[in-house]
Amino acid sequence: MAFEKGREKTGGRKTGSTNRATLDIKSKIAALIDNQFDSIEADLEALEPKDRVAAYLKFMEYVVPKQREQKIDLSTLTDEQVDDLLNKAMAKLD
Repeated sequence: MAFEKGREKTGGRKTGSTNRATLDIKSKIAALIDNQFDSIEADLEALEPKDRVAAYLKFMEYVVPKQREQKIDLSTLTDEQVDDLLNKAMAKLD
């Protein structure tokens, strides 16, 4: 029987749930880093400044969420809604 378009999903993991193997690996990596933190910190200090900055930036990718561009079709919004969005954006700059 071929897969029918629009058919409801049955079985398997729920959307967004993490694979158990992935959780295992992540916890082992976290433990390794935790146990070797002083050594890693010393290794970073021994790097050239440009290499140290590159390493910090690489680490930040795992700590700070990446920003994504937000696209809004303003043609579907009322003038009041556009004003509200602008006010909220300006408030974040203050």
